Amino acid sequence: MAGRGRIKEKGSLSVKIVSYSVAIFFILASIVPLFWMVSSSMKDNITIYKFPPTWVPEVPKSVSVTLNYDGTDLKKEDYELDAMEAIWFTWKRMQNEAVGAMKITGVKDGVVVYKASMPSYKFTVGRSEIVPTMVATHATMKNKLQKIRDRKLTTFDYMEEGGKYGGETAIPSELPQQAANALKWLSESKVVKGKVLTIDEISDWKRLFDNYIVLWEMTGSSDSKSTAASYGFPHFLLNSVFVTGATIILQLIIGGTAGYALAHLMRGAISGWLTLFFVATIMIPEIAILVPLYLTMDKLHLVNTLWGIILPHTAWGIVIFLFKGFFEQLPGELLQAGRIDGASEMKIFYRIVVPMSAPIFTVVAVMTFIAVWNEFLWPLVVARTQNVWTFTVALNDFQQRRSLGSNVIMSSLVIATIPLMIIITSCQKLIEKGVSFTGLKG
Repeated sequence: MAGRGRIKEKGSLSVKIVSYSVAIFFILASIVPLFWMVSSSMKDNITIYKFPPTWVPEVPKSVSVTLNYDGTDLKKEDYELDAMEAIWFTWKRMQNEAVGAMKITGVKDGVVVYKASMPSYKFTVGRSEIVPTMVATHATMKNKLQKIRDRKLTTFDYMEEGGKYGGETAIPSELPQQAANALKWLSESKVVKGKVLTIDEISDWKRLFDNYIVLWEMTGSSDSKSTAASYGFPHFLLNSVFVTGATIILQLIIGGTAGYALAHLMRGAISGWLTLFFVATIMIPEIAILVPLYLTMDKLHLVNTLWGIILPHTAWGIVIFLFKGFFEQLPGELLQAGRIDGASEMKIFYRIVVPMSAPIFTVVAVMTFIAVWNEFLWPLVVARTQNVWTFTVALNDFQQRRSLGSNVIMSSLVIATIPLMIIITSCQKLIEKGVSFTGLKG
């Protein structure tokens, strides 16, 4: 009987269904692309474009080849050259397949002569310099051999007193795909002197993460006039961290003090007109002030410095507007009590206002982080040499000069997304509270 007396709002069930449906839709719309990005970062470059799409990455294969040198008269350098040709030229023809590593064992008269190996990330790093074309000749590899040694792209161990070879001595009648493709080229090759004794492949799940290792191994362009060879992705990532961190600190200091001045130190028309001026700057396209901004940085001798990237982002009109909207809703009695006690305005700001304004400071910090962390155009214009590149500019150079595949680009996007996800997840409650008190609600 008690249940019959309840009053149900008409249409409440429909509202719930629509609300949950919309929420689920937006959750899936966010999670599915994220999952695809993470999945693609562990694939080979061809699998990404397969249709229908493959959501679970294929485990890379480690191809092991045994080359027989019976009847040959080779020296250590000849064996090394032959091993490099067997690895690099074979891999060049299989560069878009899910090969995680190649291992070559050289055998002569039943004795192991050498062992050589290379993981996939080493091939991706050195491909554009060692084997830029499909041409396979002794002259090509001889010219690149010293560079392979210097950069430690391939491991080569020559056995002065090799042990007896106790492995297989016949090629299996049926081979997996990668092993079969490698066998086909090695058998037809007129460059590699060793004859295939046996070949096989095994799954190597550790190579799923080689696209991430590529970024740490990759350096800037090898132009002889540049000092970029000494800078790698970690250096560029640290540049982005410094630029983003310094920008956030300056935005909070300058925007916070300016917003406080407009909210509590200026009255009437002056505060209104200044606020309107700051808000109006939002309407100016970035591209319209790019040249004047560059000329200004040049006059200040800040071109090609990290501070040249930072300074144009230290006082955004929207940040001042948000701070002003939040500070106007703080209880004026507390501020007045501080003035009665003889505190200066700066002391009131840092001792009273700042501790009460954690939500808006969080909102501004996250908003600034998103914009500056992902920015590309201005750092590209003002950073002339690679020592001041941010990671977005470095990735553009890697893609243009080193012909990085989409899989490596996806891995870089995953790395770039992780800090943002951590910040937003950890600061979610403060962000919601800050937005609700900035004057933008409703």
